[in-house]
Amino acid sequence: MAFAPQARPNRFYKKPKPETMKKNRESYADIFKEEISWIKDNLKDLTQNKHKFLIDMYTILITGSRKVTPKMAAAIKSSIIKCQGDPRYNETVRVMEEMRLKPILSKINVVLAMAEAKNDKGVDFIKNVQSYVKKNYRITKKQMEALNKVHKRVSENLFDKGDKDD
Repeated sequence: MAFAPQARPNRFYKKPKPETMKKNRESYADIFKEEISWIKDNLKDLTQNKHKFLIDMYTILITGSRKVTPKMAAAIKSSIIKCQGDPRYNETVRVMEEMRLKPILSKINVVLAMAEAKNDKGVDFIKNVQSYVKKNYRITKKQMEALNKVHKRVSENLFDKGDKDD
């Protein structure tokens, strides 16, 4: 007779006592003051962009449910530093990136208009690239090359109609 495996919590995990959690919360509030305040200010953007690591670390810092190891502390700090340079989380960087990407987005719009006018098969691709650029504030080299191919394809036959009238 075979028994079905039962879902058991880890036998070796011991839930911390409320006193320990309180002590952890108080010490983390002092040690990680800047980190907690930064995450709290940017919590909406973090959840919107699905930054699971920082959200999990924030819950640990707030609840005090476990010890923060030195490696975890270093990872939290380095992750926040990376996010501070990311345009999705930093308003000043976002403005600079939008200015830098403005000509690229206008070129994408031109290619999109040409492709839609010719009823080209690359319209969905161009729209996807456009949304990616707006969301992530960057464009990859391969995306740029593919857009150039689409542009070349839709602009090749642009003047053929005028030649036939002669």
